[in-house]
Amino acid sequence: MKLEKLVIRNFRGIGFAEIDINNFTTLVGPNNIGKSTILNAIHLVLDNKKPKLEDWPGQKASDQLMEIVCEFGDLQEWEKNKPAISKLLFGDRLKIRVTAKWNAEQTDYSYEYSVYNTEAKFPWSDETFSNAKKDATCKAIFDELGITSAAAFKERTTELEVHALENHSDHVIQSEDWHVKKFANSLQQAVPHVMYVPASFKIEDELKATNNSPFSFLFTNKLFPQVKNDNTYKDYITKAESLQKKLKGQADDGSEIEGLGDALEQVSTTLNQILDFDSKVRLAVGDIDIEPLFMKAATFLVDEEIETSLQYQGSGVQRALAFAMLESNAAVESEVSGEQRTVIVLYEEPELYIHPHLMRRLKSTLQKRSDLPKWQVICSTHSPFLINLAEKPESLKLIKRDNGNERQVHQVKSDVFENDGEYDERTILRAALDFHPTVCESLFAKRVVLVEGDTEVAVFSMIGELAKKLGVDGSLDRDATVVSAGGKWTIPALAKVLNALDIDYRVIHDTDRKGLSDDELEEKAAIHPFKANEKIANIASAERVFLVDDTFEHVLWDQEQNESVKSTDKPFNSWKRVRDYIDGTQELTERCESTLKEIVTFAFCE
Repeated sequence: MKLEKLVIRNFRGIGFAEIDINNFTTLVGPNNIGKSTILNAIHLVLDNKKPKLEDWPGQKASDQLMEIVCEFGDLQEWEKNKPAISKLLFGDRLKIRVTAKWNAEQTDYSYEYSVYNTEAKFPWSDETFSNAKKDATCKAIFDELGITSAAAFKERTTELEVHALENHSDHVIQSEDWHVKKFANSLQQAVPHVMYVPASFKIEDELKATNNSPFSFLFTNKLFPQVKNDNTYKDYITKAESLQKKLKGQADDGSEIEGLGDALEQVSTTLNQILDFDSKVRLAVGDIDIEPLFMKAATFLVDEEIETSLQYQGSGVQRALAFAMLESNAAVESEVSGEQRTVIVLYEEPELYIHPHLMRRLKSTLQKRSDLPKWQVICSTHSPFLINLAEKPESLKLIKRDNGNERQVHQVKSDVFENDGEYDERTILRAALDFHPTVCESLFAKRVVLVEGDTEVAVFSMIGELAKKLGVDGSLDRDATVVSAGGKWTIPALAKVLNALDIDYRVIHDTDRKGLSDDELEEKAAIHPFKANEKIANIASAERVFLVDDTFEHVLWDQEQNESVKSTDKPFNSWKRVRDYIDGTQELTERCESTLKEIVTFAFCE
């Protein structure tokens, strides 16, 4: 089964949030918006945890009800048919809820897990056999099946319920609601196994020889069994047992440890002198439990130029190893009666401590895991490298704060992109992302300025100084991201994503008439740059679009004054012209200066 929806109320800093979950889900948004809180909410439910005081809003007593709801779909056949799971289902879905509330005096709080399903309430439900048989209806049904003892009542519960449903349905009440369930084995078998990688941790804790540490579990279940199968280990155990016998004076050949008897004799002599204790002292060693000793002594070493322990490695290596240990353990921990539950990876900021190339490899690894039928990956991130905008736009969840501490989760539909013959928006966007990875930075901006290419990016890289030079007040240059679409036809796809995510943006693009008449333009191919103008206007709306006549270079070189644009190195030449204009070594005509000021005001001001 897969987690498909999450609802949170009054958990930590989130008053309310509702999120659709995909096989690969990326949570993005500003700092302190609740991305980690969302991961912790999932972790709490799937790991059967009791909410802590710090899980309450403000970390204090509250009149509000804390609630986390996880809804699962895409159940496997074995899950639907397993009795322990099937009775918890509502249709073909599993809905689990944890709620917590404070008592009236606000001195303590209680919590409970429940599932939403249809349950049959029988006349004897919640009653002992002794009490139930006093009821005439219950007694009659018991007599029909010959149930005369509490033991038979318990053993034949299923048979009794089926009989009542088939023959006494008028005495059975069907209840469709939330029903309280202890997080018993049946519920634990139903939910996916959770694998949580926090943003900050100590590798020493991960490597501790305790029952619940990742290293301990890995060592006990996967590593040490291989050690025990080796003949050298078996020889080691045989010799250890022989040593213990010698110490006890029970060696098979009667031998003793040389020098040990003399040393003990000296101790006995001194003891007798002090206490008049006429007995011998013997060294005794109890049975040695080898496995805990091995585990306490064992650790991971990284074999580079010099073998070193993990705590002396960089943070990136430490986090990668923690992930590797958890993943190795997941297959064992998710096993249920020969079947494997889904593994949900909750990964806080995977990009921490690793350089961009490794980040791309990690993204590829996580996405490949999420493509497997038994895996889901949910990440919180500030990195544009971990966003899969073209391939899986539905995986992106942009979280914003709304009134009343509620979270608005903006999501993109999987069918957002148009595919009409030679115009395939998904392919166009995929190419733009390959050429311009910074496109995804727009998701973290307060204002996005979409431009066609590198010339505009080069000019707007100096936007703070340029706005000051032009006398433009209130520029949002510090909170704005200029995005090169890598071509006009990519702008519609990007605008659709920004619309869906409710991100404020402006579009600046060329008219591309090239001096052609309307009739000549009409004859051009459907993919001609001019014909993108109407599509952009329809998607972005007129108030968001600034049309440049005819290209952006014409803003900087006045054609009416016969100023010519160099045909090569346009981005550099445009950057140099604006740089010199800011520095006071280059003048622009009044017309160019006016147009440039109009564009800057439009793009970067409220």
